[in-house]
Amino acid sequence: MVEPLTAAVIVSLFFSEAIKEGGKALGKGAADTFTLLINTIREKFKAEGTEGLLTRAENQPTEANKTKLQDELQTQIDADEAFAQKLKDLVALLQAQDATIRQVVLSEIELSDDLKAKDINQKATRDGSVNQEMIKEVKAKSIDVGNLNQEA
Repeated sequence: MVEPLTAAVIVSLFFSEAIKEGGKALGKGAADTFTLLINTIREKFKAEGTEGLLTRAENQPTEANKTKLQDELQTQIDADEAFAQKLKDLVALLQAQDATIRQVVLSEIELSDDLKAKDINQKATRDGSVNQEMIKEVKAKSIDVGNLNQEA
């Protein structure tokens, strides 16, 4: 069975900035693999009568819609071993085709209290383009950061 994080990873990929920008950051092979991944999910959802969840999340990518999409995708992964394996293979192929290293820490967080972030390191050690983001779109009463390091 595919590990539980797979649905979260796929939904995260689906709404990633690289994909939103038309796959500009992806090579042709990776863009084609991503399209195959999405079409595989769309076909499965259509067969199960849940394609509306995917369409709604595409048209209105709210956190609630993303969560519903992720929950349904996880349900389908858990129920269909062949589907789960196909998704796992496509994600592995996509990761192998994309030479870009993307590291994100503390992204899209909204707190009603304080945020303290200390001793966070990002290090990329293989060749390829590197995209590192340490703190992005964070809302908090106050933000206290220290000893944040990025290295490529």
